Order: sequence, then C-alpha cells, then structure tokens
Amino acid sequence: MNADEHRWVRFAVVYVALGVFFALAARAEMSRRPVGAWVAAAVFLCLFWLVGLVLAPGFGVRGRRLGGWVVMLFLLPYGIYAVGTGDFRVASLARLAALAVVPLALYQIAPVRRRRGMNWQDAVVLLWLAVPVFLGWIHRIWTVPVNLDFMTRLYVLGVGAWAFVVFRELEDTGYEFQYSWRALRDALVNFAAFSAIALPLGLALRFIAWNPNWRGLGQFGFDLLTLFVFIALPEELFFRGALQNLLEQTWASRYRAQAVAAVLFGCSHILHAPVPNWRYVLLAAIAGWFYGSAYRGTRSLMASATTHALVDAMWRTWFRA
Repeated sequence: MNADEHRWVRFAVVYVALGVFFALAARAEMSRRPVGAWVAAAVFLCLFWLVGLVLAPGFGVRGRRLGGWVVMLFLLPYGIYAVGTGDFRVASLARLAALAVVPLALYQIAPVRRRRGMNWQDAVVLLWLAVPVFLGWIHRIWTVPVNLDFMTRLYVLGVGAWAFVVFRELEDTGYEFQYSWRALRDALVNFAAFSAIALPLGLALRFIAWNPNWRGLGQFGFDLLTLFVFIALPEELFFRGALQNLLEQTWASRYRAQAVAAVLFGCSHILHAPVPNWRYVLLAAIAGWFYGSAYRGTRSLMASATTHALVDAMWRTWFRA
C-alpha cells in the first residue's frame, strides 16, 4: 500500500468512526426528543457531510483545482438540512455563502506573495472568520429540531481549514489528524501547568467554584470528544495554526507570537456574561499561552486542541462559574 492509499484508509477509518459516534449520540438524543425520520436523517446527513469537509484537509486533500466548486460543497449541507426539515431561510443561506466565498475566493483570485508570514489576504480572512463568530452574526442558522449552533462551528472550522491548508497552503498549521506520544505528552504537561495556575487563581477571583458534576467515565469521554471537535479544534486552528503561526513566521519570534495570540484569545471571551468579563479574559489568556506552548512544541493542533478540550472538560465536570 502506497502513501496515498494509506492516507485515504486512515481518512475512511476516522470518518466512519466519527459517523458511528455521532449516529449513536443522535439516537440517544432523539429518544429524549422524538422527531420525524426525515428530520433526523437530514440533520445527521448534514452533520456527516460537514465532518467530511473538516477532516479532508487534515489528511492531505489538495483541492485548489476545484475552485468555486468547493463553495458548493459547503452549501450542500444546508440544502440537505432545509429539504429534510422544511426550515429554509434565504438570510441563513446568504450568511453561509458569504462566510465561505470570501476566504476561498480571495486566495484563488489574489494569491499571497510571501509564502511565509502574514499577508494582507491573511488578515482579511482571519477577520472575516472571526468577527461574525465574535459578534454572534452566524448564530441560529440550524434551528430544527433545536438550535444546532455546533453545526456552525463545524462549518467555520471547515472553511478555515480549506482556506488556510488547501488554498493558502500555509505551512506548519499542524492541521493533521494523527497523534504521537510527544503530542499527548505535551498536551498533558501543559494541561497540568495551566491547572496549577488557573485553579487557585480562578477560585480566588471567584470565577470558578467547586461544583462536581461527575456522570461517569462514558459521559466524560463523550464531553471530551465533543469539546475537542466543536470548540477546541476550531479555536486552535484559528488562534494557533493560523494566527500564532503567521505571526511567528512574520516576526521570527516564537514567544512574541505566542503571547500576542494568547492575549487575543483571551480578549475573544470578553462578551461572555457579565459583560465585560475581564476575569474570563485573564484566565483565557493564560490558557491561550499554554495552548500555544503545546502547539509550539509539536507543531500539531492535536496537542493544543487536546489541552484545550481537557481544560474545558475539567471546568464543565468539576467547576462552575
């Protein structure tokens, strides 16, 4: 088996495994909130398609030759969702289309002049992806049978991955779905280091309080995986794989880039209640430093996203604001 065949086999294994996982999770959720078969099928197929788009760049897919057709691949999930649920809104489709068209088209129409380092195109794409998320402009697009904003997170992650990894061909993003012992070690070391600082500081600031909500190892594993996919990975691609990486290439300073990315990551949490939430900004900035350390040590988002998911899972399970 050659390298390309091996890569596609790994892609298929991970894709099918995630599909089975989400199918079982959806089945459990639907048992508590019965919906029609068409609605359930449409929502699952939409999710499954988005997962495929998210995974593809991480397994070496190179689709620049597809050009504008890639945008159609991103709009198809909403079409599936709309047909199955009857929830079609022109405004929602327009927001999704705009979110995908600008980053993907920009790198095609105006290729960057410097392969390494920040270009004006990179700044535009970073802002284009960040501002709608930060200000909540793309919430409540998928609303049947309940609000499914995690679909939007997957959508943004997919657009970002195709923009930076496939179209921009940005080096050292770390967007590769393979683990190493070093990545796991760095993730755990940075998780422990952050915890040693954040737990006493968070308790002193009354940002967190001891409030255990352990529901078993299975539920913890479920929470960890969903946090990894829907929260940690999108944020790590943006703040570490793209922003920290580009700043590091521009300034030739790893620690300066890591610090700036961490501060901006902290500031992205300022609108959490109560607004302005400076305690959240402080703790998130500290967390961002350690996420950046995990990424810097391995050049892998698997390390930083694992640290990120562990922090969020610990907070959700044993501490509450």
